[in-house]
Amino acid sequence: MLACFRSIHLAIVLIALLALATLAGVLLPQEGIVDTLEIKRNAGANYRIFKAMGLYTVYSSYWFIALEVLFFLNLLCGSFQWLKPAFLAATRKTFCGPEHIQSSPHKLLYQTAEPLGTVTAQVTSLLKRHHYTIHKPNVPKQRRDGAILLYASKANWSRFGPVVAHFGILLMLVASVYGAFFGFKAQKLAVPGETFAIQDSQMFRPNVNTSLWQGSVPDWKIRVNDFRMEYYPEGTTAENVQPGQNPVIKQYFADLSVIDKSGRTTKREVISVNHPLTVNDTVLYQASFNPTGKLFVEVNGKLRKLDTNTQFMNRPVSLTELGNGRALMVFPFFVQQDPNVTRNYIVIFLRDAHGFVGAKPGKMPPNLRLREGQSGELSGMRFTYVKPEFATGLQIKKGPEVPWMYLAYGIIILGAFMCIFSQRRLWIAILPAVDSDENPQTRLMLQYKTNKARLSFMKELQSLQNELMTGLQVQTIPADAVTSVENNKPALQKGSTHAEEMSPV
Repeated sequence: MLACFRSIHLAIVLIALLALATLAGVLLPQEGIVDTLEIKRNAGANYRIFKAMGLYTVYSSYWFIALEVLFFLNLLCGSFQWLKPAFLAATRKTFCGPEHIQSSPHKLLYQTAEPLGTVTAQVTSLLKRHHYTIHKPNVPKQRRDGAILLYASKANWSRFGPVVAHFGILLMLVASVYGAFFGFKAQKLAVPGETFAIQDSQMFRPNVNTSLWQGSVPDWKIRVNDFRMEYYPEGTTAENVQPGQNPVIKQYFADLSVIDKSGRTTKREVISVNHPLTVNDTVLYQASFNPTGKLFVEVNGKLRKLDTNTQFMNRPVSLTELGNGRALMVFPFFVQQDPNVTRNYIVIFLRDAHGFVGAKPGKMPPNLRLREGQSGELSGMRFTYVKPEFATGLQIKKGPEVPWMYLAYGIIILGAFMCIFSQRRLWIAILPAVDSDENPQTRLMLQYKTNKARLSFMKELQSLQNELMTGLQVQTIPADAVTSVENNKPALQKGSTHAEEMSPV
């Protein structure tokens, strides 16, 4: 049963399905990020079908979680299958005799007049300078041919690169499923001065069905202290706005306070787009803004908050009694709502029992047009347009999986980095040559193997050979000039690896 889960074909199918699901999650608006009413309005008759398929909640839908679980099992079984060979290749120390090295197609053979002990010391020192780790048999066996056997290797840890990367992917899948059952999303339009609890947001929903959700809602509240927008300076972007287009807003900011159960402010921060407020595993993003229709206007130096409470010629207006037989009528214009408007402004009229104050037949009644921060006089009264009131759109997300996701990505990057390097291994036999007693020689036999980067490895071997020729005055000898010391049958010393270890590079 487990064999089917570690199938590479199953892994390819699952990766393809997860990629398609992720693409659907990117292209289609997701509930909790986009308002449900807007999704319904844009989807039309297709909303019910896509909703039933879970395409508006892709990452927390049950079929997506099922794909993640299957992929987790696939990687887990595969990792256990690959872990033992990788561990053995990285940790097993093998020693090959002259017979086996002679039979290998990947060998280097040298001969020198230096004594056996000098050659052994020089070779050991040379390999250490090239960052190899040298191993000798724990219980050296007295060989009939008097050979000294060495095993040298480096970058053994690179063999664990795929295993480390797979572990990172496994952790990422576990964290994703954990976040689906313990996280939530919420959206809130809040005006300056408002304090609200997260569960009282206009749209609060857990990532999965409420009956399966295992998370909790923070018990602290959020107070919006202020909200402001920043436009590009006049004479640059705003001056170049074409008719029918709104000016470009540079940034918008919300001043937020976190209030605990006792009413104490535990944290205060000004957030903006791409600069959220983080409280433990809950993050508050500055997502949008919307005019509320309320206006702050000074009348003869007294600040008043005006509501758009009526309509005039099918347009929302503010009509406020001033207490002196007059009424203040204000027409607001917003860049977010009115075409060809490049700056928020208001148009002020005064009314009395007879109509517009100062009106003459066939002419526009006296009025005052003010942009934000501007002042003016109308019929003996002074007005200052302070600013319109905007509600800040906050997106609130609890993602307990986020730190684990970052850790998983780090582990995956580490595993990929480990895979860049190649494990390089050398099996060495140093033995007296079969020559006359008058001309003693020492023979150096070397077998090499690497799992990748063969060209780089061959350059390193060439460098080793050059240093051997300089330090020991070694001479290369042809492979067919050396016969087996004992017999022509290849043999491995006890403790050496299996045939796969000695296969051609």
